[in-house]
Amino acid sequence: MIPIAIVVLAVLIYVLNQQGEKMKQEEMANQPPVEFNIEGQPTLGNADAAVSIVEFGDYKCPACKIWNDTVYPQLKADYIDTGKVKFTFLNKLVIPGSELAAETAEEVFRQQPEAFWSFHHELYRAQQEERKDWATAPFLVDFAQRTVPDLDTAQLEKALQDRTMRDEVMKDEQQAAQAQVHGTPTVFVDGVEFNGDYLDYEGLKAMIDKALEQAK
Repeated sequence: MIPIAIVVLAVLIYVLNQQGEKMKQEEMANQPPVEFNIEGQPTLGNADAAVSIVEFGDYKCPACKIWNDTVYPQLKADYIDTGKVKFTFLNKLVIPGSELAAETAEEVFRQQPEAFWSFHHELYRAQQEERKDWATAPFLVDFAQRTVPDLDTAQLEKALQDRTMRDEVMKDEQQAAQAQVHGTPTVFVDGVEFNGDYLDYEGLKAMIDKALEQAK
């Protein structure tokens, strides 16, 4: 039999954890919304939408790939394609060796903004094992050439060699730091961080619906 003291201790730990999580959520809810600068950033949806969603992601992050494959399609169908929200992607470098992947995406966006999102999703689909050093300049140039045929790959190769898009990635990093983003994927709805499980679409949906109601 399990001693009563162990049961009591387990219950106490559970209650304290629940209270701590509740206090954390209340504290975050009371924080003022973060004001993101999304001008010149890859954004989908109605530019005049009342609600703005910002995702911070890393192209080498396995959780970001799962989110992109599962949650994002639902979000796009329910809110982006219907014009209810606008959606912006910003880089947050979390996994070692992801810098060039982010810079490649920035260069694709600079050259051909209309091709960014297809490249963005294809790059997630091409993601390899997290600890593998796969996001190299040769791989990314070849991948971009196959994914965006009209891209000036010579210019991309030079941009990666000279690290000319590093400043654009750092602008995203600065916004991530301002918003106290430490992991990916992290999603904000009108400047307020969604603090539920990253795959909890119903929870995210409820937060978006509340923001839409408040925007009326």
